[in-house]
Amino acid sequence: MTPEERQVQIVEAAAKLFAEKGFDGTSIDDIAEACGVAPGLIYHYFDSKADILKALIEQKSFLPRMAEILKAPPKATVEETLVELAKAMWEMLEERREMALMMHGEMQRNPEVVKIIGKVSRTGIRLLSEYLNAQKIAGKLRNDLDNEIFARTFWGAIFESFFAHYKLSPFIRRIPPKRLVQGIVRLLLYGAINPDQPELKGESKQ
Repeated sequence: MTPEERQVQIVEAAAKLFAEKGFDGTSIDDIAEACGVAPGLIYHYFDSKADILKALIEQKSFLPRMAEILKAPPKATVEETLVELAKAMWEMLEERREMALMMHGEMQRNPEVVKIIGKVSRTGIRLLSEYLNAQKIAGKLRNDLDNEIFARTFWGAIFESFFAHYKLSPFIRRIPPKRLVQGIVRLLLYGAINPDQPELKGESKQ
């Protein structure tokens, strides 16, 4: 194999093992065995198991697709763009379900995983915040919208809804993903109160 092919092999083997055994439950020896090589060869390409995870997240990152959606010719509405973004994120998580569920669990107990995912999340929040700011300048969103809070809430709602969809069923009823992502976007954009109710007008200013 070329060095590039070997790196891909190591990352793909690690991805399967992480999904099956968890990050902590997988050793460099396990990855080497899955690749059919000596453990020392793994260290020729990666300094640690955390480095392999970092490479995996970078290779499978949603960020390029996200940037593509946000930089595409503008849709008719902000809602349509955000729905497309949410659907694409859900589809990516679905394609890598076992890995995504493992990473969610590892984040609760492994600082290394938190650090790696945190850097990716920070970039995702920045990209969405920049898009929202452009929509504010264009007059499509409120001037007092907090871009960062909106972006964090948007991503948090999609991620946690995905994990609840698989981890909390049958305790909670599964909502079809299409309806779920559309509902999340509409709730964030338009809120829950009826603007025609006089007693609720101006409530956002309090």
